[in-house]
Amino acid sequence: MLFNEKRANEIMAKAGIDAIVATSPDNVMYATDYECVTHWINKGFQVYSIYTPNHKPKASLVAPSLELEALVDGTVWVEDIYIFSPFKRGPAQDNEMDRVGREGKALLERAHTVKRALDGLIAAIESRGLQNGRIAVDETGMSPFIFWELKQRFPNADIIAGNATWWEVRMIKTQEEIRRLRAASRITEEAMNHAFKLIRPGVKESDVVHAYHCRLAELKGKPTFMILGSGSRTSYPHMLTSDKVIENGDIVRYDIGCTYDYYHSDTARAVILGKATKQQQDLWDALAGGVEDAIALVKPGADVRDIYRAAMKPGQGLGLENFDRFHCGHGIGISVYDPPVVTIADPTTSAFLMPSVEGGLKPGMSLNIEVGYYMQGVQGFLCEDTLIVTETGCERLTNNSKSLVYDEFMAKAAAMA
Repeated sequence: MLFNEKRANEIMAKAGIDAIVATSPDNVMYATDYECVTHWINKGFQVYSIYTPNHKPKASLVAPSLELEALVDGTVWVEDIYIFSPFKRGPAQDNEMDRVGREGKALLERAHTVKRALDGLIAAIESRGLQNGRIAVDETGMSPFIFWELKQRFPNADIIAGNATWWEVRMIKTQEEIRRLRAASRITEEAMNHAFKLIRPGVKESDVVHAYHCRLAELKGKPTFMILGSGSRTSYPHMLTSDKVIENGDIVRYDIGCTYDYYHSDTARAVILGKATKQQQDLWDALAGGVEDAIALVKPGADVRDIYRAAMKPGQGLGLENFDRFHCGHGIGISVYDPPVVTIADPTTSAFLMPSVEGGLKPGMSLNIEVGYYMQGVQGFLCEDTLIVTETGCERLTNNSKSLVYDEFMAKAAAMA
């Protein structure tokens, strides 16, 4: 079970929230373990869950008939189901059906049937007598028109935007989430180290990218992003894949992530084919050193502002022009970016719109620490690691070498294999 029910209860009680509604694919999956393919690939598709700890049933799921099999063949823990949008299947006798077919038929017979997804959510709210309740609705997966219709349907309810609340709940990871995060990071580094064996003058960047994706699939990971470039292209923070040929003396930089069972990885490194200049080595040492200095502070109670300052200090000591970052890290989970945000600014008013951390870091939080610097059209570096906050400090999930020397990087990769 992904859902951190205990934390949800505490946060909802503190905010006086009677019900919390999930609407986005990541929040619905997190809340219920429901793996609805249509919800992930169709941005406008509506699937909802509602959690009400002080009512029975405490949770309901509003799901499409098309994805009926995922309800009974997966790990969905919610038993109160609303089915919408009929999807006809050919008739069959019970003795002809497999287990999933029989359980799906039984679910259809006992589930509530509604016309639209919103009708199911309305019925779930009404069945709990929450017409006057305080309801936090994840606004990220619901169109403004549907949100408006819901508010019109319950004029006396206090319906508020709920995505920030979901983020706050998700900030502390369950053991199942941590297991998936570990696997995602391991798979990513193993696939990248496999692909890095190709790196030499004359090889195309796209060949390295292709090798990474092939190995990732073999390891049962799914690609989410693969940013790799060489030479001056490393100065593009998010460069596109190209057929540029890697040359002697080039920096080769990656910023990559995959998903394993919907949980993400995110890590970055750089190497140089040949001997680094003093400027390049000093710059990399400052960035990688900042990451290490920040990691040294990660423990329960640590203030993200102190972590940010530690990450930035070595680069600032070099007097780098325009060395200014809004953040030096972020949480990670069922989204690439989860709270907390490692920043000295107020994340609730930033482009992230994420909740801030009260009382410092807590065990179970995930954290990516990253520091980069890009000289436009010349060169760029980024160093990034993933951690889990433990009771006494932190656990590193990414372990690749931080050496700029290609042979040293690959020697550690071989030792980790």
